[in-house]
Amino acid sequence: MAASRTDALVGRAIAADARGYRHLVSLYKAEYHIDELQASDKACVTAAVRALRVHDAAADRAPAPTGVAVLTAYTTDYSIGAACAAVNKQYADRHGYEFYCDELPYDEMMAAIAPRRFCGWYKVAMLRRLLANMDELLDRGIGYLFWIDADAVVVDQTKPASALIAAAGHRELILAEDMNPCCLVNTGVLLVRVCEWSQRVWDDVWTMRRYFDVFFYEQSALLRVLKQRDEGLLDVQPFHSFVKHGPSGLKLFPHVAVTPHLALNSNRCRGLTVHVSDPTRRIDTNYSKDEDPNAMAEFIFHCAGRCDKARTLEAVLTAHGLDTSSLELSQLKLVRSKTTVTNAIPEV
Repeated sequence: MAASRTDALVGRAIAADARGYRHLVSLYKAEYHIDELQASDKACVTAAVRALRVHDAAADRAPAPTGVAVLTAYTTDYSIGAACAAVNKQYADRHGYEFYCDELPYDEMMAAIAPRRFCGWYKVAMLRRLLANMDELLDRGIGYLFWIDADAVVVDQTKPASALIAAAGHRELILAEDMNPCCLVNTGVLLVRVCEWSQRVWDDVWTMRRYFDVFFYEQSALLRVLKQRDEGLLDVQPFHSFVKHGPSGLKLFPHVAVTPHLALNSNRCRGLTVHVSDPTRRIDTNYSKDEDPNAMAEFIFHCAGRCDKARTLEAVLTAHGLDTSSLELSQLKLVRSKTTVTNAIPEV
């Protein structure tokens, strides 16, 4: 009986395009005319949620348009941002991708995302801004937005984004596992499919007020939104490829693909004399003894957590044979105004 009810609920959910435990509970109550679920009913709904994840993960997706738009943003006092943008634009030009870069004073960036209090939220604002013109992007053949953080740089300039997109089965969101076990995924590099699902997800992330000024900001907000949508990331334990007994290879979910960090977005730099700085001890480094000491970012190097990002970036680019002579790399001296922008009205 439980199995047949589960199958029936899965069928109704597919027909209604309903996902998530709460939505399935509503369908179940309506179908069987009950007000409260007993333990057996809850087990049936839980089984249906899991079955739908398997169904969605296996579903065929029409390939997106092949065009890609690379996005980044940084404040005018962030020299690393300008250097990374220059290298990343070379990558975009090489592959015929559109390239968008927002460079603005710190106060203007904070005003654009207020009342959010961390610059990382600007990526969400920029993604939403472009996705709002989804039809125009699709008319130009743009199927994916490729966000790269201001302190991340493409070190393998030969690798097209299409390789990752195809491996991920044209899923709506492609990103890497986080570089340490304190968080599941890292939003420093994102491939976002131009579609309505992406619009809804990033709108939900944008309004996740509890993370406006709470570590890990937009990254934690995205994880919570994916949890609410029952993507199933939290069911994979252990999650990270570099921890003991961790899974290797691509992790596929209904709408999300998570790569090992080295394959997409990593701060590993193989014995170069650069170090991780974490004065607040929020970064777990206990896993490092189980990791390959020669690990090196394969596609995009991300300076996240590095003490001297300018020196680190120069060392990594040089190690990959990239010319740094034209890049204005210097020790960061950020100019942060004390002006408050909490009264600014952000675009929503």
